[in-house]
Amino acid sequence: MRSIIVLSALLLTCAIGLRAQNTEPRIWQGVYSTAQAERGKTSFNSSCLRCHGDKLQGNTAPALSGDRFFTTWGSEPIASLFAKIRDTMPPNFGTSIDDQTKLDIVAFILQTNGYPSGPSELTQKGSDLANAQILKKGEQALVQNFSLVQTVGCLARGADNTWVLTRTADPLITRDDVPSPQGLASASSRPLGTRTFRLLSVKPFSPESHQGHKMEARGLIYNEPGDERLTLTSLQMAGNCTE
Repeated sequence: MRSIIVLSALLLTCAIGLRAQNTEPRIWQGVYSTAQAERGKTSFNSSCLRCHGDKLQGNTAPALSGDRFFTTWGSEPIASLFAKIRDTMPPNFGTSIDDQTKLDIVAFILQTNGYPSGPSELTQKGSDLANAQILKKGEQALVQNFSLVQTVGCLARGADNTWVLTRTADPLITRDDVPSPQGLASASSRPLGTRTFRLLSVKPFSPESHQGHKMEARGLIYNEPGDERLTLTSLQMAGNCTE
C-alpha cells in the first residue's frame, strides 16, 4: 500500500510539473539560440550602440531594456518589435542591415531582457515570431471575456446580414485598440487560423470594401462555445486570403 501511495504521489508531482511547464508562455521556453543572440550582439554593437547605449539603456534613442522596453512592447508579439526594427532602423547614418541581421538583433534584445535561449533560432517564417508575446516573468496572457485582443482572419458575410472573420488566428492580448504601422506590418505575415468570430460594431469600417481580404482585427472578445464574437475597435486590411 505504501508503494502505491508513493507512486501516486510521484505521478501527481509529474503531472503538476508538466502542467506548470505547459502554461509557461512560449517566450520563456526559448525562442532564439545563444549563437543567434551572439551574432545579434555583434551587429548591435556596430550599428545600434551609438543611439541605444551599450546596455540598451537608451541614449539619443529609446531604451530597449528594462521598464521602457516592457512599457513599449509588453503583450505585443515579437513580430511587432521585429517590424519596427526592420522598417525603421537605423534611421540614417548610411548603414544598411539585412532582415536576417535585424532578426539576430531582436534575439540579442530578448537575451538582454532576460529571456532564455533555446535549441532553435528565431526565424521570419516560424510561428514564434508571429505568436510568441513579450511578457514579463510570471505574467500570463489570459484571454478572458471582454479582454482587448488582436487577431487576423478573412472577412466574409455571415447569416442575417452579419459579418464574420473566418480562418481566424488565436487572439492575442493587446493594450492598443488600433495597430501601429509596425503592428499592421507584422499582421500581414501572421498565419491564419481555424476559428470564426462574429463581428460587432463593424459598420464604421466599411466591410463591403474588404470582403474576402485578410484583416487585422482588434476589439473586445466574447468567447463561449457556439458564440465567439469581437466588438471591434479596429479593422484594417493586412493582405489577401489566398494563402
